[in-house]
Amino acid sequence: MPDKDLIRDVFPAPSPSSTSLGFELLALDMKELTTRVRFEGRPEFCNPAGVIQGGYLVAMMDDTIGMLAGMKAGKSKLPSTVDLHTHFLRPVRKGQIEVVARLRNVGRAMLFAEAELYDSRGKEAARSSASLTLNPVLKPT
Repeated sequence: MPDKDLIRDVFPAPSPSSTSLGFELLALDMKELTTRVRFEGRPEFCNPAGVIQGGYLVAMMDDTIGMLAGMKAGKSKLPSTVDLHTHFLRPVRKGQIEVVARLRNVGRAMLFAEAELYDSRGKEAARSSASLTLNPVLKPT
């Protein structure tokens, strides 16, 4: 089974937040610990200047990193973002947006990741680095 199809095992249904952002998995490589995701930069995400508000862009990168971290953690641990630092490089207008993410260091309790966000012209518009904790999934009592 290709890595792209493995996502249904860990995430049987997309989260409402992923759905609202227009999450579409394009590529997933669990050997290289990388992924590429497409989002839809909708008009309702734009600020009065006509560009997408930065919080939506950060959410797209966090969603991509979180999905990749969740795939690495499997069903026994739940990744939780502790810190996400973002540099905005250029304004992003409505249209298709792609995020490329990779896991850099994976430990027993934490992992570190990076992501780049590309606008509809394919130009890098933002980049993030993140640290996430890996929390055990607790069974209901």
